[in-house]
Amino acid sequence: MSIAGGIDKAILRGDELSCTAVQIFLKNNTRWEGKPISEKERSDFFANQKKTGLNHIVAHNCYLINLASPDETIFKKSMRAMSDELTRASFLQIPSLIIHPGAHKGMGTRHGINQIAGALNALFKEDIKGKVKILLETTAGQGTGIGSRFEDLAQIISDIKRPARVGVCLDTSHIFAAGYDIRTKKDYESTLKEFDSIIGIKKLCAIHLNDSKKPLGSRLDRYENIGKGSIGLDAFRFIMNDERFAEIPKIIETPKEPEPQADLENLRILKSLVESIS
Repeated sequence: MSIAGGIDKAILRGDELSCTAVQIFLKNNTRWEGKPISEKERSDFFANQKKTGLNHIVAHNCYLINLASPDETIFKKSMRAMSDELTRASFLQIPSLIIHPGAHKGMGTRHGINQIAGALNALFKEDIKGKVKILLETTAGQGTGIGSRFEDLAQIISDIKRPARVGVCLDTSHIFAAGYDIRTKKDYESTLKEFDSIIGIKKLCAIHLNDSKKPLGSRLDRYENIGKGSIGLDAFRFIMNDERFAEIPKIIETPKEPEPQADLENLRILKSLVESIS
């Protein structure tokens, strides 16, 4: 949800679309630094939450951050930016911060995983009293990005000294691009069973609901509107009716347009998939 005009405005925009969960950036997502969140913005943020009843809020970190970067300058900037992101999330009492694990840039997956885990451990040590949970997002497998295999995320989590502060955000388009099929009930259950056996279903704390422009296993990160891509409607029906995920924030990141019609239609479709219980 856009934070244009102030971070507090995102809550009102979400409410206008009848959202039950909202994902926001904590500053400009294409810049390393941002102006501090004012006390007034914070107060208005809380007031808008109370006014709308919209309490499922998650944050997403800046796209520039790469905790697996072999470039020392980029890595140091990433660490400073992540520390700032955690501070901002804590200031707004947002419980979860979603991050892309990082790209190893040719140094190898194992090296990247070690560096990411080390970075998170250092951040948690610095933020020893913090409560914000970092959610590692599943990735599509494009380039040298880490996180396209469930094993990657499981290894990072196993290396964290404060495991209660890490979880996973599952992106439907990303896992589909990475080769995990969810289009039939059998494949959906198989993929979730694999997730549970490798990571643990209790670690799943948020879901990005996006269709894919590209076919299964393409390793390309290309979102499409719900039901208009290669995944199709059934997978989203399975998720929307999975009782295990009833209280988990579900976010759409489908293609954006100047007007909200596309978002409204995607939300309408998802809500229509929820089966009533007689």
